[in-house]
Amino acid sequence: MHHVPYTREPVRRRSLEVLTLSALIATLVLACSPTGRNAGDESSSGAPLASFDQGTTEGLPGLVVQFTDTSSGLVTSHQWDFGAAGTSSARNPSVAFPDVGTYSVRLTVSGPDGTSSVQKDQLIGVYPPVVADFTCDESIGFAPLIVTCTDASLNADSWFWDFGDGTTSTDRNPTHVFDSDVDSVIELVASNPGSSASHSVPIEVGVLEVSADPMTGPAPLEVTFTADAKGLAVNLYAWSLDGQNLFGGPTLTYTFRKNGAYNVTLAAASFSPPLAGAAQIDVVVGYGPASADFHPSSAGGAGPLAVQLIDDSSGTVEKWEWSFGDGMSCVFPPPPPAQEGEPDPPDACDSSSPMHVYQAVGSYRVTLTVTGPGPDVGSAPVTSTISKPDQVRVYIQDPSFELQSVGAPISGGWEPLRPATPTEDAEHLALSAARGSDTGFPSDGQKWAVLDGLGTDGSTPVTSVENGIRQEFIYPPGRPVLEFDYALLYSEPPAGPSTDATVATVSDGSTTVAIPSSWADVKTPYAGVSRRYPTRDNSVVRATPRRTASINLAQTFPASTDLTRFTLTVRTGNGQNDRRSPRTYVDDVRFAEPVAALPVDFSVETDPLIAGEIATFVDESCPDPTMGCLVPSSWRWDFGTHGAVSPPPATGSAEQNPTYVFEEPGTYEVMLVGRLADAEGLSTRTVEVFQGPSATFEIVTAGPHVAPVDVEFRDLSTSDPGDAIASWSWDFGGWGSSSAQNPPAVTFPQAGEFLVTLTITTDSGLTSSTDMLIAVE
Repeated sequence: MHHVPYTREPVRRRSLEVLTLSALIATLVLACSPTGRNAGDESSSGAPLASFDQGTTEGLPGLVVQFTDTSSGLVTSHQWDFGAAGTSSARNPSVAFPDVGTYSVRLTVSGPDGTSSVQKDQLIGVYPPVVADFTCDESIGFAPLIVTCTDASLNADSWFWDFGDGTTSTDRNPTHVFDSDVDSVIELVASNPGSSASHSVPIEVGVLEVSADPMTGPAPLEVTFTADAKGLAVNLYAWSLDGQNLFGGPTLTYTFRKNGAYNVTLAAASFSPPLAGAAQIDVVVGYGPASADFHPSSAGGAGPLAVQLIDDSSGTVEKWEWSFGDGMSCVFPPPPPAQEGEPDPPDACDSSSPMHVYQAVGSYRVTLTVTGPGPDVGSAPVTSTISKPDQVRVYIQDPSFELQSVGAPISGGWEPLRPATPTEDAEHLALSAARGSDTGFPSDGQKWAVLDGLGTDGSTPVTSVENGIRQEFIYPPGRPVLEFDYALLYSEPPAGPSTDATVATVSDGSTTVAIPSSWADVKTPYAGVSRRYPTRDNSVVRATPRRTASINLAQTFPASTDLTRFTLTVRTGNGQNDRRSPRTYVDDVRFAEPVAALPVDFSVETDPLIAGEIATFVDESCPDPTMGCLVPSSWRWDFGTHGAVSPPPATGSAEQNPTYVFEEPGTYEVMLVGRLADAEGLSTRTVEVFQGPSATFEIVTAGPHVAPVDVEFRDLSTSDPGDAIASWSWDFGGWGSSSAQNPPAVTFPQAGEFLVTLTITTDSGLTSSTDMLIAVE
């Protein structure tokens, strides 16, 4: 065997030769391979030039885009940069863009002859999905219905509205007017470059129309109006004629009595669904023969009563002649002045519907005569007369004395009464709150009347004494209860025998009846001392609380009617002498409906009641008016102290929930009288007023006291017999204590001044304390 020696050099040379051959083969293979050129372009050669196309540029998150390389030249590699979507070296990559945003794309191609890049900025747009939504301020109503819609869509930048009536809009928040009936939907298509969505709401539009039959004709013209709510249902109708309300349903019949052009408006509505609409129509009323008619602006009230007589005449009227039923009349237009030797013309009215003031109490017949042209040229004028009884009523004159002159004698509708042979002239005057008042007066307005008892001496009963005021009256229909407020001011002792009093009577001309609730005398509870009047002999003038008197006239005078003339008389009598004349306040005469019954009750809020301390009383006649109970209109309290030997400051009250101080202990009968119209309720309650406990003691051990010293103390405390002392509590100024009524002697071991205190407690829990300073030397 032949062995060849091993050497490294030949081996190295062969390796280089092999590598060189391999590289050459690879170069040839690469040059012949399609990957060394642009796809589909076998002739590509030279320096590369980058370019590309994309399948789409807009979409929602997760958008997948196919990119296609369109570069030229000899390209051996591709490098794509999609920003936040990543990179790729594929020639034609498919790329997903997951997030909302705008993406730029860059392609870099390389080949043997160089490198080329191309970038398309903000090429790919990824948009959030659109959510369409909106609201409209109206969704149902009558045309013309103005509807404003407000866009509430998400992620939209363009809008297309279809209103369902053939009209559209591209405004974001459009306002649209529906002029005809529509039963459809309003639709919105909201979009952005990546997507679109739609939303719709229903819309109902109706048309409200009014027809008139007939629409024209001569006066008086009866017209029937008919409402037609097309497309929508309504159940409420309100008609108006030139601003005057005429209530009706879907149809209304109205008679036009005067010529002219009239505008009739209908307002129609529904609660469910809530909607409202209006429509109007014109009616032309031609001329017709004059026909008289009228109505008063007010049927009744207190005199002087101003009433407008409103002309309702139809046809052509050239002259109005009014007779007011009280002896007064007038003519419109104003007649020409009388020529010399001619009688004075009638008074002139200020218009065809004149204002007239009725002074006296009564019921008045009003007559109107109208005159107009005849139907033909040259024919006689047409005259029409209408006379209506009981058109205006004056029930009473100046019922609250507001028309009186302050400080002057009562006058006007009120007649002052004085005895035929007075012992001294009395004055019945009007007073004003501006100068001070007593016991809640005035009760209406700013003035009231005061009646003086001078001129009477007790020889004539107060019910018939001619001293006071009176007036005739009638009562309003349905309100037969006569009411008024009053108070008595007197100087006689409350427990004395004097008969100073006030009382009112009502007469129908044949029968006179005293009003029980109007009686007040010196035995009546009083609210305090008068601040308005001094006395002649320096005695105290006591004033009763404000009281209410009432009487049911229909019940008291069964044969009467609301046109019966009654006379109210309020009298004041001086029962003993001329030095202490009583006075009576009167105010607010009024009328009310009857009340069947009035339950009255009260409670005492303070417990126990202690002499000299404030007690609170509470009216419980109607704790909750919402439950249908009746609340009194006036309250009259009597605390049962009127007959005390030493008259207290007050014995009664007109407050609803008064407070009161019982000066002395004892048992008292408290009474509450509540009034409402003709109903009166009474409640009484016995209350026990205790004497409050009084702590006191004495030092039994005589002084001087030299320390150390034993000192004895003795209890001298008192309490009400019905509320005995239950316990004693002694404090000896730091030298001990005791609960005994009369404690054992107390030792004071050193000199000084020491405060000794005793506190007592009664069975009811009342307490009283006292202290005394003891000096020890």
